[in-house]
Amino acid sequence: MRRLLLTFPVLVLLVIPAAANLPTHFDSIKPLFAGDQGICTAWSLDQKAGLWMTAAHCTVYIAYVDGAEILIPIEDLRIAGQVATVKHMDLKNDLAVLTADVHEPALKLGSYPKVGDVVTVYGYPGGWRAPFATWLHVSNPFLVIEDRQWMVLDGSVWPGHSGSPILDKKGRVIGVIQAHGRDRWAGMTFASSWSAFQA
Repeated sequence: MRRLLLTFPVLVLLVIPAAANLPTHFDSIKPLFAGDQGICTAWSLDQKAGLWMTAAHCTVYIAYVDGAEILIPIEDLRIAGQVATVKHMDLKNDLAVLTADVHEPALKLGSYPKVGDVVTVYGYPGGWRAPFATWLHVSNPFLVIEDRQWMVLDGSVWPGHSGSPILDKKGRVIGVIQAHGRDRWAGMTFASSWSAFQA
C-alpha cells in the first residue's frame, strides 16, 4: 500500500500533458450567451476597454430570402450577465470583437504554430459552467480553401466551443475555434489561421 501511494504522484504527472497549456487567467474565458443561438465562448482581448473576442457566427442569425443569405444581428448578447455589443466584425474570417462592461485580464497572443504542436482549446461546450479543456494537435497551420485561410486541428470540438481560444504550450492564444469538419473533413476542427487572427 505504501508503495502504491508513493508512486501515485508520479503517475499523475505522466498523465497530465506537459505545461498543460493553461491560460494565465481562467476568468478571462467566459460563456457568451447569444440569444436563441445558444452558448458560444468569448475571451478577453483588452481588459481596460472591455473588449472580447469570439466567432462572428455567434453574433448573427443566418436567414435565406429568395435564395440570398441574410445576416440578422443578435440583439441579446451577454457576457457574465452584462450586455455585449459588436464593435468589429470580420465575416470572411468569422471573427468578432465585442465590448462589454466586463473587465478581466487579457490573454496574451502567441506566435505561428507548427504541424504537430499540442494545443489546448478552452470553451463552454453544452453550456458548461467552467471552461472545458480539450487537447488537440495542429494538423495544418495554414490551409487555403476558397480564398480563406484556416488552421486545421486533429480532433473534434462541440457546440459551444465556437469562439474559444486555442492556446499554445505557454498559454498564449494562437487562434480561434470556428467549426468542426464534415464529410471528408470529419474528425477535424477548423479555426481562424494565425495570420487572420493577428490581423
